[in-house]
Amino acid sequence: MSSVADSGIGSMQKLSVLSSMESSMRSPNDIHVPEFIDLPKGYVCIICASVLRNAMQLPCGHLLCETPCVDVLFDNKEEATCPIREEDCLEPFKKREVFKDVCTRKEVLLLKVYCPYRKQGCKEKFPWRVLNKHVAECQFRLVPCPNEGCNEQISANQLEEHRLKMCLYRPVICEYCGQTIPECELKKHYLDVCEKIPIPCPNKCGIGKLPRSEMTEHIKVCPMAPRSCAYKSIGCKFEGLEKEVSEHEQKATDIHLKLVIQFTHETSDRNQRLVQEMETIKEERDRLKKAIDDMHETNRKMKEEVDMFNKDFTKELKRKMVALTERVIKLERSIGNLPKRDLVERQERELSSLKEDQTQFQERVNRLERAGPIGGAGSEAPASGEVMVKTAQNERQLAIQDVKLAELDLRFQVLETANYEGVLMWKIRDYTRRKQEAVAGRTVSLYSQPFYTSRYGYKMCARVYLNGDGMGKGTHLSLFFVVMRGEYDALLQWPFQHRVTLMLLDQQDGRRHVHDSFQPDPTSSSFVRPTSEMNIATGCPLFVAHAVMETDTYKRDDTIFIKIKVTENTDRTSVVSDKLANMR
Repeated sequence: MSSVADSGIGSMQKLSVLSSMESSMRSPNDIHVPEFIDLPKGYVCIICASVLRNAMQLPCGHLLCETPCVDVLFDNKEEATCPIREEDCLEPFKKREVFKDVCTRKEVLLLKVYCPYRKQGCKEKFPWRVLNKHVAECQFRLVPCPNEGCNEQISANQLEEHRLKMCLYRPVICEYCGQTIPECELKKHYLDVCEKIPIPCPNKCGIGKLPRSEMTEHIKVCPMAPRSCAYKSIGCKFEGLEKEVSEHEQKATDIHLKLVIQFTHETSDRNQRLVQEMETIKEERDRLKKAIDDMHETNRKMKEEVDMFNKDFTKELKRKMVALTERVIKLERSIGNLPKRDLVERQERELSSLKEDQTQFQERVNRLERAGPIGGAGSEAPASGEVMVKTAQNERQLAIQDVKLAELDLRFQVLETANYEGVLMWKIRDYTRRKQEAVAGRTVSLYSQPFYTSRYGYKMCARVYLNGDGMGKGTHLSLFFVVMRGEYDALLQWPFQHRVTLMLLDQQDGRRHVHDSFQPDPTSSSFVRPTSEMNIATGCPLFVAHAVMETDTYKRDDTIFIKIKVTENTDRTSVVSDKLANMR
């Protein structure tokens, strides 16, 4: 049933296309398909039922138009049959079997046609092939009117008469000012625009007609022009001729006196309000002046205090910088040796002392800033600006010290937590917040501090995806092991072949650690000697499910513990040990 319906719909679509093609091709104004005098049936397309255009012949001998009738016949199929359905038309054929009929094309071009402008009066008949030449020269062809604003189409043989005599937009010259304008706008020009046309006085004073350009001046002195009362500005609305206004001003003295009194009262009230506003403004000005003077005095005192502070602070800062630099140098010199616990604790105490000194400096600056506003106007503005600049310089110096102290703090933490026995103990605080950041895509993974297989051994770290990675994204914690570039890689044997154990520690009774181990693949790029800071991470995307790890067994106080243990294969020979033995 569906195939029949589809076929019916396809036939309806073809009929619709052919109907629109036929109506367009039969239009007598279409110069490409004109009206034929006598069109033989043999020159009619079997598809569109119109005259053949670029005739094509089917294997059965029937003719059709090249475009678009051939495509309509095949309808995106490989084969088609002739729609005439005669005995020799039933055999299907392919599109390549349809060929151009050159002879028929020539014969069609010799058929006699009417001129497309037959309705306009042209009675010429000629072969189709010369149609375009005749249309270009036909005296009855429609051409646009050249007058600006006119949109009419006129026969070529009537164009001149229309342009000069009948067109509403034909140019005409004003008899008064000589300006050229369209004929349809002439009346409006006379009524509103022309400055030379004579017009009567609107006050009917009897002076006669004057050019519009002079009438404006005449109205100013016209004796019949209406005048306003001299008391108009204070409320009198009387208007009339000059004589009538004079009589009004003499007779309406009482009215005018009342208007003057009323205007005087209003003016007096307005002046009183202005005086009050001026007093208020004066008081506000005095208050602002006093406030500005106070600010100037405050700025002067603050400038003196800041200058004294800068002198003391600069000396103290230089002393601290020298001491800090010496400590850094000593620390870098001793970095080659494993730091002892007492050394680390002593450095931490010194670092705490430096932080306390910095906090005191910051509090001192804050107290100076809270001592009073920095502002002002006039000649004191440069002094205030100088105070601001010096304060900003001090803040920048404090910020630099913060950065340097933070770097030292980080180096102390790395030294304190560094392990040289192939074991990483990684404490991850604020698990909930860090996981939410991973879900939001802000910090999807975390790196641990480095650890080492020995003092001069491999350098490694761990990488964790709290919201999972790859197959474990959104459901598991993914844990990976990373080989990093170390200082002694040239002395080590590659690729990395130590066994790696990954663990999530049980914080309840210590008996249910989640763990997984693997032996490195010597062909993997993750275990070759690093050429950048670290190799590609390798590990377990599905290390532990969120539902398991987010229990009290593995997460307490919003903290988890991850442990990684790297053990050396007993059957491998350590090149490092031999080389170090030789060095000793």
